[in-house]
Amino acid sequence: MVTTAQERNGSSGNEKQKKLQNFVQSLSESLIDITAVEVNTMVVEEITANKFIPWQVYRDVYPISQSYLEKIKVHPTLRDRYLNLRRQLEIEYSSILTAKDPTTLQDSRILTDPTATIDDIQTKLPNPLNPGSSSQEVGKINELLENGRFLRQLRKIGEIKAALDKRNQILNAANGSLSDDSQSANTDLIYAQTITQLDGKIFNRFHQQLFDRQDKDLIIQIHKEAVNMGNAQWQGLMQFALRLMQSMLGKNGAKPNSSDRN
Repeated sequence: MVTTAQERNGSSGNEKQKKLQNFVQSLSESLIDITAVEVNTMVVEEITANKFIPWQVYRDVYPISQSYLEKIKVHPTLRDRYLNLRRQLEIEYSSILTAKDPTTLQDSRILTDPTATIDDIQTKLPNPLNPGSSSQEVGKINELLENGRFLRQLRKIGEIKAALDKRNQILNAANGSLSDDSQSANTDLIYAQTITQLDGKIFNRFHQQLFDRQDKDLIIQIHKEAVNMGNAQWQGLMQFALRLMQSMLGKNGAKPNSSDRN
């Protein structure tokens, strides 16, 4: 069988077109996840150099339940916030499964019942705590931790959990007292939050305890500068992505096929 140069060029062109379509689709999915910029301002006692290790964060969040929090002596005033983190993780994973197979929605109570707690449901997440896990189970975890959408949520949950862990240490150090101990118990709070959406909507939230601080004006000013920097970086990223897509599409349409010329 003889393959002509025109057929080879056509095959090569189809492969390039397919690669371009896959790239544009991947970039589009990424842009969907960055349609808003969120800036949070906290006052902390120390800044740690902890790296984000997906398996470690996933392993630490997975076992969270009411009984688990009682067992490890998490302060009662923080337990609902820990449980909410675990619930968010379950919702994210169930959403991913439903996107792949919509029929799984009927078995996802965490998605269909807004009152369902993490203790009310049977988790769908693969277990990272079982040393005897099969290679298939470990493969599910590795595949999950390579999912960009899941990783972004996991990173955010890990950051919030780290702040909660610090507050838990402070509260438990006060001889088991259940009351917040003035300034020390208020560290690692998110005092200011600004969310800027792609459609131009801006949401500002300020913790009520911010206005009781003597340095509230300084915190607000620092937050304002962080928002300006975050918006500038976000806009630059969006412009870069759009220019990249335009460049790729321009190159793809710059050279007509020889058959078109004929």
